[in-house]
Amino acid sequence: MGRKLDPDSTRSERLFKLYDLLRIRKYSTTELQEKLNCSKQTIRSMIDAINASSQIVVLEEEDKRTRRKSYYIEQHKRGMNDPIALEGFRQMELCRDLIGNVLPEEDYEKLNLAIKNASNFLPRNELQNFKTLSIASGYQKGFINYSPFTQQFHDLFRCINDKKCCVLQYEQHIGEKIKEHYFAPMRLLCMHDCFYIIGWVTDKDNPEVKKFDTPTKFLVQRIKAVQILEDYSSENLPEVNPENEYFGVITGSEELEVVLKFSGDYAKTYIADRLWSKDQSISFNEDGSLLLKFKSKSFYEVISFVNSFGSQVEVISPEEIRNAVKDDVKNLVKMYGIS
Repeated sequence: MGRKLDPDSTRSERLFKLYDLLRIRKYSTTELQEKLNCSKQTIRSMIDAINASSQIVVLEEEDKRTRRKSYYIEQHKRGMNDPIALEGFRQMELCRDLIGNVLPEEDYEKLNLAIKNASNFLPRNELQNFKTLSIASGYQKGFINYSPFTQQFHDLFRCINDKKCCVLQYEQHIGEKIKEHYFAPMRLLCMHDCFYIIGWVTDKDNPEVKKFDTPTKFLVQRIKAVQILEDYSSENLPEVNPENEYFGVITGSEELEVVLKFSGDYAKTYIADRLWSKDQSISFNEDGSLLLKFKSKSFYEVISFVNSFGSQVEVISPEEIRNAVKDDVKNLVKMYGIS
């Protein structure tokens, strides 16, 4: 049972307490009188005062049998156009369970708290027997622990939100010299459980002007530090909305027309179940092998993709990728001493 207010409490204190009570659940006039130590007329007067606000509406409900009146604040009336549907809330929980473990630990905890707070905006009839659920799990092989990069994430978030330019300290490969890049972050991109920041590399002497015609991607975990340039804005730079038209994320080569032949039940099923590129086509040969055709601008990602299937895939074209895979096979034969 809630604590009663002191009889000498001010009207403002009673108003705040009334609002706090009604946003949680429905109360009868008698219950409110007891909790607030005031008369029925005072309750009615305070409800009228709350309803004078453009953001808050106290609803009245009357029992047809007893004629007793009760009051409550429907959650979605507090600054929101519609309540959160329970189905939509469950989808938020599902997204958290599937990809939440990719986030830094601190941000994952904030996500949990935000979802918990969002449950307050479910319709009142859904809240009576409501429980949060965890119904899925997301796993990755060799996943990246992003917890050490929390500060980098937050700085990049701020650059995107406030449209600020920054300087990235970036180590592309382990052991390489750390380089500085003047950069205008535009969007985070998640692919294969790996975060990229995509935006415009800018001119050192004029950080508000893009240096190249195409946007650039950086791996978040390879960023050592982010220095926000408070005096430089990215507002006049073009928005970046990458579409996965091609196979791969790391672009850099000319457009390649790739044709791969897969054999083996596992490989064929794995390939057939997935979308690899918007322009892809899949067909089957008379011998049962599968042909996958797609376009890519990522030479090394295609090679890595092919090598992951071993002897279950053959590069039909282009010739430069076929030759690169041959070289890898020769190096493996030499490494393992196979004659």
